[in-house]
Amino acid sequence: MNWRTRTIGIGLASALLAAPGMGMPVIQHDPVQVAEKGQPMGVRATVRDTAARVESVSLLYAPSRGMTPFRVALSSSGAGTWYGSIPGHMIGPGAQMLYYIQAENADGETAETDWHTVRVVERGVAPEAIPAASDVARQAQQRAAVPPPPAPAPAPERPNRSKYLIPGAVIVGGAVAVGGALAISDSGGGGGGGGADVVTNANFGGTYTICFEPTSETNTVTVCDSGLVNVYVREGTVEVVGLWGAELFTSPLNGSVFSVAKTAEATALFPESYLILAGEIRSGRCTVTVNGYSRDPANPGNYNGQLDTTMR
Repeated sequence: MNWRTRTIGIGLASALLAAPGMGMPVIQHDPVQVAEKGQPMGVRATVRDTAARVESVSLLYAPSRGMTPFRVALSSSGAGTWYGSIPGHMIGPGAQMLYYIQAENADGETAETDWHTVRVVERGVAPEAIPAASDVARQAQQRAAVPPPPAPAPAPERPNRSKYLIPGAVIVGGAVAVGGALAISDSGGGGGGGGADVVTNANFGGTYTICFEPTSETNTVTVCDSGLVNVYVREGTVEVVGLWGAELFTSPLNGSVFSVAKTAEATALFPESYLILAGEIRSGRCTVTVNGYSRDPANPGNYNGQLDTTMR
Protein backbone atom coordinates (compact mmCIF):
# COMPACT_ATOMS: atom_id res chain seq x y z
CA MET A 1 0.00 0.00 0.00
CA ASN A 2 1.52 3.35 -1.04
CA TRP A 3 1.58 6.43 1.17
CA ARG A 4 -1.31 8.14 -0.65
CA THR A 5 -3.66 5.14 -0.23
CA ARG A 6 -2.79 4.83 3.46
CA THR A 7 -3.47 8.53 4.04
CA ILE A 8 -6.90 8.31 2.37
CA GLY A 9 -7.81 5.23 4.49
CA ILE A 10 -6.85 6.94 7.73
CA GLY A 11 -8.84 10.04 6.75
CA LEU A 12 -12.00 8.01 5.97
CA ALA A 13 -11.76 6.12 9.26
CA SER A 14 -11.39 9.37 11.20
CA ALA A 15 -14.38 10.91 9.40
CA LEU A 16 -16.59 7.90 10.18
CA LEU A 17 -15.65 7.94 13.87
CA ALA A 18 -16.32 11.68 14.13
CA ALA A 19 -19.67 11.59 12.28
CA PRO A 20 -22.68 12.38 14.55
CA GLY A 21 -24.89 9.40 15.44
CA MET A 22 -22.16 6.84 14.67
CA GLY A 23 -21.18 4.61 17.57
CA MET A 24 -23.84 5.75 20.04
CA PRO A 25 -27.64 5.65 20.42
CA VAL A 26 -29.82 8.42 18.99
CA ILE A 27 -32.79 9.47 21.19
CA GLN A 28 -35.91 11.11 19.75
CA HIS A 29 -38.32 12.43 22.39
CA ASP A 30 -41.13 15.00 22.65
CA PRO A 31 -40.78 16.51 26.15
CA VAL A 32 -43.74 16.30 28.53
CA GLN A 33 -44.99 19.80 29.35
CA VAL A 34 -47.60 19.35 32.11
CA ALA A 35 -48.33 16.61 34.69
CA GLU A 36 -51.18 16.26 37.20
CA LYS A 37 -50.31 16.04 40.87
CA GLY A 38 -50.69 12.49 42.20
CA GLN A 39 -51.11 10.97 38.71
CA PRO A 40 -48.52 8.77 36.89
CA MET A 41 -46.62 10.65 34.18
CA GLY A 42 -46.00 8.56 31.07
CA VAL A 43 -42.85 9.03 28.98
CA ARG A 44 -42.16 7.68 25.49
CA ALA A 45 -39.02 7.85 23.35
CA THR A 46 -37.69 6.38 20.11
CA VAL A 47 -34.12 5.11 20.39
CA ARG A 48 -32.06 3.75 17.48
CA ASP A 49 -28.42 2.87 16.90
CA THR A 50 -26.97 2.01 13.49
CA ALA A 51 -23.75 0.60 14.95
CA ALA A 52 -24.95 -1.64 17.81
CA ARG A 53 -28.07 -3.02 19.49
CA VAL A 54 -29.80 -0.73 21.99
CA GLU A 55 -29.27 -2.52 25.30
CA SER A 56 -31.23 -0.36 27.77
CA VAL A 57 -33.08 2.95 28.08
CA SER A 58 -33.61 4.66 31.44
CA LEU A 59 -35.70 7.55 32.72
CA LEU A 60 -34.03 9.65 35.43
CA TYR A 61 -36.12 12.17 37.36
CA ALA A 62 -35.99 14.44 40.42
CA PRO A 63 -38.00 17.37 41.86
CA SER A 64 -34.90 19.60 41.52
CA ARG A 65 -31.48 19.56 39.88
CA GLY A 66 -29.82 19.54 43.30
CA MET A 67 -31.18 16.07 44.15
CA THR A 68 -29.80 12.71 43.09
CA PRO A 69 -32.28 11.53 40.44
CA PHE A 70 -34.36 8.38 40.72
CA ARG A 71 -33.97 5.87 37.86
CA VAL A 72 -36.68 3.87 36.09
CA ALA A 73 -35.93 1.33 33.35
CA LEU A 74 -38.06 1.90 30.24
CA SER A 75 -39.66 -1.05 28.44
CA SER A 76 -39.39 -1.69 24.71
CA SER A 77 -42.54 -2.26 22.67
CA GLY A 78 -40.64 -2.95 19.46
CA ALA A 79 -39.68 -0.77 16.47
CA GLY A 80 -37.33 1.26 18.66
CA THR A 81 -40.09 2.64 20.91
CA TRP A 82 -39.56 2.67 24.69
CA TYR A 83 -42.20 3.38 27.35
CA GLY A 84 -42.25 4.08 31.06
CA SER A 85 -43.73 6.31 33.73
CA ILE A 86 -42.99 8.27 36.87
CA PRO A 87 -45.24 6.93 39.70
CA GLY A 88 -48.10 9.20 40.69
CA HIS A 89 -47.01 9.55 44.32
CA MET A 90 -43.76 11.12 43.10
CA ILE A 91 -45.57 13.91 41.21
CA GLY A 92 -45.93 16.80 43.68
CA PRO A 93 -46.13 18.53 46.09
CA GLY A 94 -43.69 20.83 44.30
CA ALA A 95 -44.61 22.87 41.24
CA GLN A 96 -42.25 21.03 38.88
CA MET A 97 -40.62 17.73 38.01
CA LEU A 98 -37.36 17.40 36.06
CA TYR A 99 -36.27 14.41 34.00
CA TYR A 100 -33.98 13.22 31.24
CA ILE A 101 -33.60 10.00 29.22
CA GLN A 102 -30.43 7.93 28.94
CA ALA A 103 -29.73 5.10 26.46
CA GLU A 104 -26.92 2.55 26.26
CA ASN A 105 -26.00 0.20 23.41
CA ALA A 106 -24.43 -3.26 23.47
CA ASP A 107 -20.93 -1.72 23.12
CA GLY A 108 -21.38 0.22 26.36
CA GLU A 109 -21.72 3.59 24.59
CA THR A 110 -24.32 5.95 26.05
CA ALA A 111 -26.31 9.01 25.03
CA GLU A 112 -28.73 11.17 26.98
CA THR A 113 -31.13 14.05 26.42
CA ASP A 114 -31.08 17.44 28.09
CA TRP A 115 -32.97 17.93 31.36
CA HIS A 116 -36.68 18.64 30.73
CA THR A 117 -38.84 20.60 33.17
CA VAL A 118 -42.49 19.54 33.66
CA ARG A 119 -45.04 21.85 35.27
CA VAL A 120 -47.08 20.10 37.98
CA VAL A 121 -50.72 21.20 38.34
CA GLU A 122 -53.60 20.16 40.57
CA ARG A 123 -55.87 17.41 39.28
CA GLY A 124 -58.50 18.68 36.87
CA VAL A 125 -56.65 21.94 36.09
CA ALA A 126 -56.26 22.45 32.34
CA PRO A 127 -52.87 23.88 31.25
CA GLU A 128 -54.55 26.94 29.75
CA ALA A 129 -56.19 27.64 33.10
CA ILE A 130 -52.86 28.05 34.90
CA PRO A 131 -52.51 31.78 35.75
CA ALA A 132 -49.53 33.75 34.52
CA ALA A 133 -46.95 34.97 37.00
CA SER A 134 -48.14 38.56 36.60
CA ASP A 135 -51.71 37.55 37.46
CA VAL A 136 -50.54 35.70 40.57
CA ALA A 137 -48.55 38.75 41.73
CA ARG A 138 -51.50 41.08 41.16
CA GLN A 139 -53.87 38.80 43.07
CA ALA A 140 -51.38 38.60 45.94
CA GLN A 141 -51.22 42.40 46.13
CA GLN A 142 -55.01 42.64 46.16
CA ARG A 143 -55.26 40.11 48.99
CA ALA A 144 -52.58 41.94 50.97
CA ALA A 145 -54.59 45.18 50.77
CA VAL A 146 -57.60 43.56 52.46
CA PRO A 147 -57.27 43.08 56.25
CA PRO A 148 -57.54 39.39 57.17
CA PRO A 149 -60.60 38.25 59.15
CA PRO A 150 -60.11 37.36 62.83
CA ALA A 151 -58.87 33.82 63.36
CA PRO A 152 -61.54 31.41 64.64
CA ALA A 153 -61.19 29.94 68.10
CA PRO A 154 -59.34 26.60 68.05
CA ALA A 155 -61.54 23.54 68.29
CA PRO A 156 -61.15 21.51 71.50
CA GLU A 157 -58.96 18.45 71.13
CA ARG A 158 -60.95 15.25 70.93
CA PRO A 159 -59.53 12.15 72.65
CA ASN A 160 -58.68 8.88 70.91
CA ARG A 161 -58.32 10.54 67.51
CA SER A 162 -55.23 10.26 65.33
CA LYS A 163 -53.02 13.27 64.82
CA TYR A 164 -51.30 13.89 61.53
CA LEU A 165 -47.91 15.11 60.53
CA ILE A 166 -48.02 16.41 56.94
CA PRO A 167 -44.50 17.08 55.64
CA GLY A 168 -43.72 18.63 52.29
CA ALA A 169 -41.80 15.50 51.31
CA VAL A 170 -40.61 12.55 53.36
CA ILE A 171 -37.93 10.33 51.85
CA VAL A 172 -38.06 6.79 53.23
CA GLY A 173 -35.98 3.98 51.74
CA GLY A 174 -35.51 5.79 48.41
CA ALA A 175 -39.23 6.57 47.95
CA VAL A 176 -40.95 9.88 48.47
CA ALA A 177 -44.27 10.14 50.30
CA VAL A 178 -45.88 13.39 49.18
CA GLY A 179 -49.16 15.20 49.53
CA GLY A 180 -50.44 12.75 52.14
CA ALA A 181 -50.34 12.28 55.89
CA LEU A 182 -48.36 10.08 58.20
CA ALA A 183 -50.76 8.86 60.88
CA ILE A 184 -49.52 8.85 64.49
CA SER A 185 -52.20 7.14 66.57
CA ASP A 186 -52.67 8.28 70.17
CA SER A 187 -54.17 5.06 71.49
CA GLY A 188 -56.74 2.38 70.79
CA GLY A 189 -58.56 2.76 67.51
CA GLY A 190 -59.87 0.21 65.07
CA GLY A 191 -58.75 -0.89 61.65
CA GLY A 192 -59.32 2.41 59.83
CA GLY A 193 -57.18 5.53 59.74
CA GLY A 194 -57.71 8.60 61.88
CA GLY A 195 -58.88 10.96 59.11
CA ALA A 196 -61.81 10.97 56.76
CA ASP A 197 -59.66 9.98 53.76
CA VAL A 198 -56.62 8.42 55.45
CA VAL A 199 -57.06 4.66 55.72
CA THR A 200 -54.50 2.21 57.10
CA ASN A 201 -56.61 -1.00 57.12
CA ALA A 202 -59.77 -1.57 55.09
CA ASN A 203 -61.49 -3.81 52.54
CA PHE A 204 -63.21 -2.41 49.44
CA GLY A 205 -65.32 -4.46 47.07
CA GLY A 206 -66.93 -3.64 43.75
CA THR A 207 -66.64 -4.00 40.00
CA TYR A 208 -64.18 -3.22 37.22
CA THR A 209 -64.34 -2.64 33.49
CA ILE A 210 -61.25 -2.61 31.29
CA CYS A 211 -61.07 -2.31 27.49
CA PHE A 212 -58.30 -2.95 24.97
CA GLU A 213 -58.32 -0.84 21.79
CA PRO A 214 -56.04 -2.36 19.10
CA THR A 215 -53.95 -0.02 16.96
CA SER A 216 -53.05 -2.59 14.31
CA GLU A 217 -54.27 -1.97 10.76
CA THR A 218 -55.55 -5.56 10.58
CA ASN A 219 -57.28 -5.58 13.98
CA THR A 220 -59.68 -2.81 14.97
CA VAL A 221 -62.06 -4.69 17.30
CA THR A 222 -62.16 -3.33 20.88
CA VAL A 223 -62.21 -6.07 23.55
CA CYS A 224 -63.60 -5.40 27.04
CA ASP A 225 -63.70 -7.38 30.28
CA SER A 226 -65.61 -6.76 33.51
CA GLY A 227 -66.14 -8.48 36.83
CA LEU A 228 -65.72 -8.32 40.58
CA VAL A 229 -62.64 -6.82 42.21
CA ASN A 230 -61.33 -6.27 45.75
CA VAL A 231 -59.02 -3.58 47.08
CA TYR A 232 -57.35 -4.33 50.41
CA VAL A 233 -55.47 -1.82 52.56
CA ARG A 234 -53.15 -3.49 55.06
CA GLU A 235 -50.94 -1.31 57.25
CA GLY A 236 -50.84 1.40 54.62
CA THR A 237 -50.19 -0.94 51.66
CA VAL A 238 -52.78 -1.30 48.88
CA GLU A 239 -53.46 -4.63 47.15
CA VAL A 240 -55.75 -4.88 44.09
CA VAL A 241 -57.00 -8.44 43.54
CA GLY A 242 -59.17 -9.80 40.71
CA LEU A 243 -58.48 -7.22 38.01
CA TRP A 244 -56.15 -9.25 35.79
CA GLY A 245 -56.39 -12.97 36.48
CA ALA A 246 -53.89 -14.01 39.14
CA GLU A 247 -51.95 -10.73 38.96
CA LEU A 248 -51.53 -8.82 42.25
CA PHE A 249 -51.10 -5.05 42.09
CA THR A 250 -49.50 -3.55 45.21
CA SER A 251 -48.51 0.00 46.17
CA PRO A 252 -47.89 2.14 49.26
CA LEU A 253 -50.84 4.37 50.16
CA ASN A 254 -49.74 8.00 50.28
CA GLY A 255 -52.42 9.90 52.17
CA SER A 256 -55.50 9.03 50.12
CA VAL A 257 -53.87 8.22 46.74
CA PHE A 258 -51.77 5.42 45.27
CA SER A 259 -50.40 4.32 41.91
CA VAL A 260 -49.08 1.07 40.45
CA ALA A 261 -47.19 0.47 37.19
CA LYS A 262 -46.20 -3.08 36.20
CA THR A 263 -46.00 -5.58 33.37
CA ALA A 264 -48.88 -8.09 33.37
CA GLU A 265 -48.75 -11.48 31.67
CA ALA A 266 -51.00 -12.33 28.72
CA THR A 267 -54.50 -13.68 29.40
CA ALA A 268 -57.13 -15.36 27.26
CA LEU A 269 -58.48 -11.90 26.28
CA PHE A 270 -55.47 -9.59 26.44
CA PRO A 271 -51.80 -9.70 25.32
CA GLU A 272 -48.86 -9.14 27.64
CA SER A 273 -49.23 -5.53 28.72
CA TYR A 274 -47.87 -2.67 30.77
CA LEU A 275 -50.60 -1.34 33.07
CA ILE A 276 -50.79 1.85 35.13
CA LEU A 277 -53.32 2.06 37.99
CA ALA A 278 -54.02 5.40 39.72
CA GLY A 279 -56.38 5.21 42.71
CA GLU A 280 -57.95 7.43 45.33
CA ILE A 281 -59.78 6.63 48.58
CA ARG A 282 -62.41 9.16 49.58
CA SER A 283 -65.65 9.08 51.57
CA GLY A 284 -65.72 5.30 51.94
CA ARG A 285 -65.05 4.64 48.25
CA CYS A 286 -61.97 3.57 46.33
CA THR A 287 -61.92 4.52 42.65
CA VAL A 288 -59.11 3.52 40.29
CA THR A 289 -58.41 4.48 36.68
CA VAL A 290 -56.56 2.00 34.47
CA ASN A 291 -54.35 2.90 31.50
CA GLY A 292 -51.62 1.07 29.63
CA TYR A 293 -50.46 -0.47 26.39
CA SER A 294 -49.71 -3.86 24.83
CA ARG A 295 -46.14 -5.17 24.95
CA ASP A 296 -46.83 -7.67 22.15
CA PRO A 297 -45.47 -6.26 18.83
CA ALA A 298 -47.89 -8.50 16.93
CA ASN A 299 -50.92 -7.10 18.78
CA PRO A 300 -50.33 -3.40 19.61
CA GLY A 301 -52.97 -1.32 21.36
CA ASN A 302 -53.93 0.73 24.41
CA TYR A 303 -56.00 0.17 27.57
CA ASN A 304 -58.48 2.21 29.54
CA GLY A 305 -60.68 1.18 32.42
CA GLN A 306 -62.19 1.94 35.81
CA LEU A 307 -62.56 0.29 39.23
CA ASP A 308 -65.41 1.42 41.45
CA THR A 309 -65.49 -0.08 44.96
CA THR A 310 -67.02 0.72 48.36
CA MET A 311 -65.78 -0.01 51.87
CA ARG A 312 -67.15 -3.19 53.45
